[in-house]
This record gives sequence, C-alpha cells and structure tokens, in this order.
Amino acid sequence: MTGRDAEMDGRQVFRPRRGLAVAMAVAGLLWVAVLLYLFKFEGVPLTTFLSAGFFILFFGVSLTYYARTLIVVDARGITYRGMVRTRRFSFSDIRNVDVLPGPVTVYAIRGQWGFVHFTSFFRHHQTLARILVERAGLGPLPG
Repeated sequence: MTGRDAEMDGRQVFRPRRGLAVAMAVAGLLWVAVLLYLFKFEGVPLTTFLSAGFFILFFGVSLTYYARTLIVVDARGITYRGMVRTRRFSFSDIRNVDVLPGPVTVYAIRGQWGFVHFTSFFRHHQTLARILVERAGLGPLPG
C-alpha cells in the first residue's frame, strides 16, 4: 500500500477503483446531454423523458456509491463507510469473511452486529481480505 492508500497514523484506506466513479460521472453527463437534447424536439413521448431521467438517477446513485464508499483498517478494527451509513467493527466482532467468487468477487464481512460487503472492484481487495482474516483470527474451515 502506498500513496493515497496509506495514512500517516498506520491506517490503511481501501476504495473502489477511481475509474468506476469517473465512468459513472461520464455516463451521467451523457444522459444529461441526451435529456437536454430531447427538449429541442416537439412531440417527444413522456416515457422517453422518464427513461433519460431514470438513467441520470441510476448513474448519479452509482457515482455516489463509488465516490463515497471506503473501508479504513486501523489497529483496532475496520470502519466501513457506505453510501448511506458508516459501520464500525472491531476485529473481535468479525465472525466470518465469506468469499463468493465469480466474474466479480464479493467479500461479505459478517460481524456480531451485522454485515457489510465489498467487491473485487476495490483496489487491493485481496490484501484487504487477507488483513481481515489475519487480524480477526479467522482461518479456513476444516474440509
């Protein structure tokens, strides 16, 4: 971890890849341009405007998610900042880290008081998963 990912006080910050937020912003702006362009025409059906509005909303929410979400790991645990809420887990609260492989790997952190998740869209996601397993004292289940 280097640069923006490491803090001066030993905290590590994990975020989704920046390109995702940029892609959502560009797509949202494209749909804003489409909506504005539609106003130049007469007789455009309401559903066409609603469709453009839906895509603007969709990409706006996606941009907010990718720009706001982060996980901070410090000596005592993790802080997950999502789009709407912020959750704190000490390492002793973490009960399990489930890994669901696929085209996009999903990591589910199950704690004593709830759960949060992150995906392989996070930079250094494998390092984050390894840190969580090690510091929470978890290991693979005997098979």
